[in-house]
Amino acid sequence: MHFIWPLVTLFLPQDSLVTAVIPLEPQGNGLCGKAFPDLQAEGLKVDEKWSLSPGDATWEFEGTQEKSEYGSTPGFNPNAGNESNITTPFHFDIRSYGTDIGPVSIEGSPFDQFRVTATIGYPWATIGRIFFRRFRGDKGGWCTGTLVGRNLLLTASHCFPWNYGARRWMRFVPGFGHGEKPAEPFGSSYVSQCRGVKNTLNVTGLDYVICKLCEPLGERVGWMGTAWWKDTQAYVKRPWLSSGYPTEPFKGMTQMLVTNLTLDGVDPHGEIGVELESKVFASAGWSGGPMWEYIDGHPTIVGICSGGERSCSEQPGGCFMANLSDPYHDVSAGGKLMTELVRYGQRHWS
Repeated sequence: MHFIWPLVTLFLPQDSLVTAVIPLEPQGNGLCGKAFPDLQAEGLKVDEKWSLSPGDATWEFEGTQEKSEYGSTPGFNPNAGNESNITTPFHFDIRSYGTDIGPVSIEGSPFDQFRVTATIGYPWATIGRIFFRRFRGDKGGWCTGTLVGRNLLLTASHCFPWNYGARRWMRFVPGFGHGEKPAEPFGSSYVSQCRGVKNTLNVTGLDYVICKLCEPLGERVGWMGTAWWKDTQAYVKRPWLSSGYPTEPFKGMTQMLVTNLTLDGVDPHGEIGVELESKVFASAGWSGGPMWEYIDGHPTIVGICSGGERSCSEQPGGCFMANLSDPYHDVSAGGKLMTELVRYGQRHWS
């Protein structure tokens, strides 16, 4: 997962974002009034202390406590009220999924990795692949994203084509890849607008955007909740999961799952963001994928895959002349701003 934008380049000698690139063309029947909509963005600004500009503070609307210790948004399981035999798990157990999830051997991976073959069930259908194009003639690419509302998508900020014009677009496919052949079991939707801190090159604890979909895909497949804690130990004291559509080993055609993901550190970015740091597990295409687990019985996102960096990258002078033994680690971005962006979308876009 080492720093690419926009082309797939793995293990570069610098920090790395994890997008992936493939040829594709827009498909659709006038979503949001056109073959693809005019993709709009609102870029929030932060200062050198990772504080938002006063006018960009997203928690200044009713119902949010600015100095709170914890925050969350609820998820939605569309099957919960229809199937009496559903048992709500309070933590992930691979044994509960039978042949729907199979182990995959990834050389050098520090964590267990699995292939999700049945992506039509909850919560796997909430996770999907985001196709994007930046300009006319662009070969396009993909990232990973997750539904967090009936028409809301959460992904990495660096997956958004920030510096491009009217021909840019993003299209989300929930549950992409179900079965033996790549499929779009629930159709797709173009993105009409996104909001978050602009990021094109850096691995940061604020690398996420909330996006509005043209179609309310979440009404059919459900969505995940989100959560953040001020106490960083809340992140460290338990293992997590991470989901994505990486280039390795199935060229982005299959949803992958990492289990027992333990954190080696949590690096706060001011009061609003955190870098959730782990050993390297992701390849290109995993960007935007959720770090999540069952919290109080509900699938809940705590971070978004940003990329890989070395510890020296955050020191004065960066990694110039740094010790080569300083290893890379992967970063998922989380914190208060992530959840508040989702709350903003629920308040203004749903």
